[in-house]
Amino acid sequence: MPKAEYLLTYQGLVQEQMHKQARFKADRFVNIRDRSDTCEIPSSAWPPIIKGSYLQHWKDIAIQKGITEMVLYPMLVHELQPKTIIELGAFNGGSAVWLADHLELFGIQGRIYSVDIELSFLDEKARSDERISFLEGDCNNISAVFTPEMLSSFKHPWLFIDDAHVNVVGVLEYFHHNGLQTGDYVIIEDTNQFCWDYWTTCWGDKDNTDVMKAEKGENLTDFFVKHQYEYRVDTHYQDMFGYNGSKCWNSILKRV
Repeated sequence: MPKAEYLLTYQGLVQEQMHKQARFKADRFVNIRDRSDTCEIPSSAWPPIIKGSYLQHWKDIAIQKGITEMVLYPMLVHELQPKTIIELGAFNGGSAVWLADHLELFGIQGRIYSVDIELSFLDEKARSDERISFLEGDCNNISAVFTPEMLSSFKHPWLFIDDAHVNVVGVLEYFHHNGLQTGDYVIIEDTNQFCWDYWTTCWGDKDNTDVMKAEKGENLTDFFVKHQYEYRVDTHYQDMFGYNGSKCWNSILKRV
């Protein structure tokens, strides 16, 4: 195919996708009751995807994000322009540094608050990053970490990320009543049930993983059904790589 013809064909494909996206935006935000817990990426693909996430680094700090999330998060951050990012589950701080770098890259004057029950695992490069406030605390007592008065001082819009797997519904209820506003985003990581099936096999701890799987499965869905008129699944990001093509099934939501 001649180069000129190739470029015209390519341009046509790009324009077609842009037109599809424009039509897509009309029903971009949907009720969680209209969604199903299915995924167009087959179950057999997830073990290598999960294994690969353990190898991902940012500035030589482990980040442990899924391959699709590595694409979705920067796009969402650029669109949302969050003034506050709250991350539950700091681990070694790689994710928080990655997010802080994107705020800086996009010229967003924002602040990151990253929480874990123990901060001894923090990489020293993350610990010394002045753009991030690392807070030690228990998600079972989240009000002791973020008081209502503290949350009321945080600028909006927020990007709220739960990657802690502990008391997820209780934490959401707390932030729902103490801070989350129209226009803020909520992302609950690791709601992909294929992931939990894989981790159950790896860890050999079915009882514990079943509890966490329920917390990030039916219990979480019940919360968003209860608040179905206040949160909408953002299908633009949720389905960019196919229906629920992410480690986050039906859990990239905007408060409306």
